Amino acid sequence: MEQPSHDLRPFQSTAVQSTERRGISIGIVALIHVVAIYALATGLASQLVQKGLEEIKAEVVQEKPPDLPKTPPPPPPELQKPPPPFVPPPDINLQTEAPTQNTITQVTTAITPPPPPAPKVQQAPPITTPVSVGKPHECQSKYPPLAMRLGHEGTVLLGMTVGQDGSVSNVHVLQSSGHDELDQGAVSCASSWHYKPATQGGQPITHEWQASVKYKITG
Repeated sequence: MEQPSHDLRPFQSTAVQSTERRGISIGIVALIHVVAIYALATGLASQLVQKGLEEIKAEVVQEKPPDLPKTPPPPPPELQKPPPPFVPPPDINLQTEAPTQNTITQVTTAITPPPPPAPKVQQAPPITTPVSVGKPHECQSKYPPLAMRLGHEGTVLLGMTVGQDGSVSNVHVLQSSGHDELDQGAVSCASSWHYKPATQGGQPITHEWQASVKYKITG
């Protein structure tokens, strides 16, 4: 049995036409993308966006209303000045001076008697000095032998205490002769001296006394 034959040419031509249209549309889309990318790269798109915004701003700006005439402010209210405060006049009291009476005042003067004279201070009676008893005191006759051999000479000043009985104590050197043997010899010699004691008001007293002893080698 034979198959019926079909003519496929009309269907083939239609398929070819659809394929060509699809290729053209893809090419147009690709071209649009290329142009858009180029515009972004060169800043064309930003300029277009800025111009669009300016046009939108220009459309949004509204017209200013006409200036209205300014009305002057109302004048301030007049303030009435308060009346001055009332000050009552002061009360004046006139006092009359009372007549002065002559009064006699008694003035008493007290006379202070002079102070009594100060009692006289009794001066102490003078003190008499000790006086040597017998021959004048000397130590030349008791010349120290060592000082004699060495040829030492000099004067010794002695201090001593003369008691109420005339005895001598506490003999010491006040000024040295420069030689120890002469000083010691003078102290030993003066310790045996005896005095008439010093008196005060006729009474014997203990008294501090000084005496000098001179040593000199005679030929």
